[in-house]
Amino acid sequence: MPKKLFLIDGTAIIYRAFFAFIKNPLRNSRGENTSAIYGTINTILRLIDKYNAQYIAISFDRREKTFRHKITETYKANRPPAPEELHAQVEPIKEFFKLINIPEISYAGYEADDILATLTEKFKNDFEVIIVTGDKDFFQLVDDKVMLYDPFKEKVTKEKEVEEKYGLKPEQFIDYLAICGDSADNIPGVRGIGPKGATKLLQEFGSLENIYQNIDIIVAKGIKLKLLEFREDAFLSQKLAKIIRDVPIGALQENELSFEKTDLLNSVEMLKRYELYSILKKIVALSPSSVEINIEPEKTAESEIEFEHILVDRKTDFEIMLAELKNRTVIAIDTETTSTDPISAELVGISLCAQNNKAFYISIAHQMAENLDENFVVNELNKAFNGKLLIAHNIKYDYLVLQNSGWEITNKVFDTMIADYLLNPTSRHSLYECAKREFDYEMVKISELIGKGKKQITFDLVPTSQACEYSAEDANITFRLYEVYAKKLEQENLNKLFENIEIPLFKVLAKMERNGVKIDTKVLSEISKKNQKKLGELTQEIYEIAGLQFNLNSTQQLAKVLFEDLGIPPVKKTKTGYSTDVTVLEALAKNYEIAELLMDYRQLTKLESTYIKALPQLINPQTERVHSSFNQTVASTGRLSSSNPNMQNIPIRTELGREIRKAFVTKNNDFFILSADYSQIELRILAMLSQDEKMINAFRNKEDIHRETASIIYDIPKGEVSSEQRRYAKIINFGLMYGMGAFRVSNELGISRKEAAEFIENYFSKFPTIKEYINSSLEQAKKNGHVSTIFGRKLYLPELNSSNKMQVKEAERVATNMPIQGSAADIIKIAMININEEIKNDADIKMIIQVHDELVFEVKKEKLDYAKVLIITEMENALPEEYSSIVTLIVDVGIGKNWYEAH
Repeated sequence: MPKKLFLIDGTAIIYRAFFAFIKNPLRNSRGENTSAIYGTINTILRLIDKYNAQYIAISFDRREKTFRHKITETYKANRPPAPEELHAQVEPIKEFFKLINIPEISYAGYEADDILATLTEKFKNDFEVIIVTGDKDFFQLVDDKVMLYDPFKEKVTKEKEVEEKYGLKPEQFIDYLAICGDSADNIPGVRGIGPKGATKLLQEFGSLENIYQNIDIIVAKGIKLKLLEFREDAFLSQKLAKIIRDVPIGALQENELSFEKTDLLNSVEMLKRYELYSILKKIVALSPSSVEINIEPEKTAESEIEFEHILVDRKTDFEIMLAELKNRTVIAIDTETTSTDPISAELVGISLCAQNNKAFYISIAHQMAENLDENFVVNELNKAFNGKLLIAHNIKYDYLVLQNSGWEITNKVFDTMIADYLLNPTSRHSLYECAKREFDYEMVKISELIGKGKKQITFDLVPTSQACEYSAEDANITFRLYEVYAKKLEQENLNKLFENIEIPLFKVLAKMERNGVKIDTKVLSEISKKNQKKLGELTQEIYEIAGLQFNLNSTQQLAKVLFEDLGIPPVKKTKTGYSTDVTVLEALAKNYEIAELLMDYRQLTKLESTYIKALPQLINPQTERVHSSFNQTVASTGRLSSSNPNMQNIPIRTELGREIRKAFVTKNNDFFILSADYSQIELRILAMLSQDEKMINAFRNKEDIHRETASIIYDIPKGEVSSEQRRYAKIINFGLMYGMGAFRVSNELGISRKEAAEFIENYFSKFPTIKEYINSSLEQAKKNGHVSTIFGRKLYLPELNSSNKMQVKEAERVATNMPIQGSAADIIKIAMININEEIKNDADIKMIIQVHDELVFEVKKEKLDYAKVLIITEMENALPEEYSSIVTLIVDVGIGKNWYEAH
């Protein structure tokens, strides 16, 4: 077997490693990001282990410009600078390779690609060369002696794979890039000719030079014109795409590439310095040396968290605990209960922690165990903790549970779950996940104590010794997280958002949950009868078109009927067969009636199971109301969500969705439902942020914004705008705010993609400041790594700098929308806090539901006029003055005996 030489594209590996952990970066105890160091070294160790690599070299891009920049200054000009945290890890990675004697080779004026190509050319007659990279540019180097290996996908690419994927020989790949370009490197290519066109041309003519030598015989007129128009760009792109194979790197001998596994041990101290203990274990396992090395982390490392847990089940223990906590100003608290539903949950125990290494667990209602009286414990803690800062993870739950027991928390509080949500909005925020992310510490899971499924028990049946250890750990970790998050919120300038909006909001949401909403089951029963009839009719219609009966709820049977029996062309395939998901049915519905009927059937079935049948099951027997959970740590934009039931998902555009709202009623005839809804709040925010005068004036003059937009786009008087033109304008107004592209707009408007692209272009030509705002926002987001709302809420979008075009597109869509949607979410939260402050002691006005831009209240008849004025005033004044002076907010109010009538 020939010897193998592994040539590593260091820059590509580092980037991939860094961004692989971007959602949950790896950090050591000093807070240093070690994602790229860990990922890169781990990748190399896997390579060494899998292939027993004995000859290795690596190259990194240098920071100075290359010869390609001399050809054109625009080369890679659209690439944002690498994140600072990534830059900080490059030198430690280079140090690692130096320590283990893997040569790093570079040369001024050239990229790592050129160095690796030169090494390939130099050694391929003596070795089987394997280039370790995920970069497609290297396809041009592949031949019978050279292959590529993507370590992240564990995929090998040889000549055959290149030809199968692109229909071209590897040596044609330079010209392929010359024609279709590469936006990542700002290589222009021939505009208007994509991958398919480039492949077809090269299959016919062989090379770029031959294409232009035979330009006159190209039949496709459009292709020919584009080739002629962008000839200069094509040959420029060819120069940029071609990897140089003769960089003057000097003499390099085979023995200089030789690698010995024992050299891995040279990196031990460096790896300890960065606390990469799992990597250390792998290195020791790979090294043939018999030398003993201590690879255990220091005892002080967070992953070795140790603490004392004390069971408090007697009054003397309780008094000792209180005496110890008396002078503590910050106390973490956690409750253990019989249910995840705080309204019906019964208190079983309370854990407390006021220092890093010690926590208490008070046993209150454990079966077959010593317990302290619930009233005694709650009253004493309430008195003893007056004026202290209370820390909790999901404070809303503990607040409601303790409220059940008579303890109304009035203390200043800090919620570590909310803090983590603000700092890491796209991550999971359970205490377990936070401990893992911040301390690399695995907590005991609740399922280990109470089990799962049918065998699950309630917490009161858990022995107090186990309960103490589990719950005390919760309090201890919560206390430790507070110490970390309090500093981070300050560093990220998120403390004001945390203190002024998110923390005051939890009590508002808790009160809404406690209030609940009355459900009329008779109304739901009537709706169900109608729905069942409609479902039966739809089923028969579908059977008639299909020509046979089958299980409509079976995706496999449905796929067979659609794509085999009826011969409809399939849209998308999954691992298990042809897809029949909603995107497929939407695409088919344009031409096939059965697809439209199936969409109707699925929607009615979902509403039946999710609301019509489910709502009566959710009624609390004690309160005779449904108590939805309102969640403030789910949506990354800052929007609230709800569950059990999900209020946001009740459709408003369909008749059945609206009918379901008739079941949301008042407790008796003395009360009414009042719905207050922001009018076009997101468009108003867009006008504020973009400073677009046309849009601002339309709102100031109380014009119909969509009619006004249509008038401007079509250049016609407002009175001549048709309903269809207004509909187009409405879709484009909202669509572009959500980052909608030509493809989506074409689907929404039922026009061709070309027409949609022209429509978008025309829109931006009439509203140039909106386009400028979007572009400058994206530019800032790429530079800063995040977008933010007008109140400082941040959403981190590392995908903006991804090499994956699809990820970039999606991130750009989110970056366009989040500052607008997130600001709207913050505004309604402020309104809720302010309204609650005014009505908190008024039993005749209750906030009961929040859905997107709408607040719903249950109001006594005599208070309707007062409530209407109060709610409108607070909602319209929730915007900071610097923005309200540009565009004011408008609130529409409706009143009725049920939610349907009020909306």
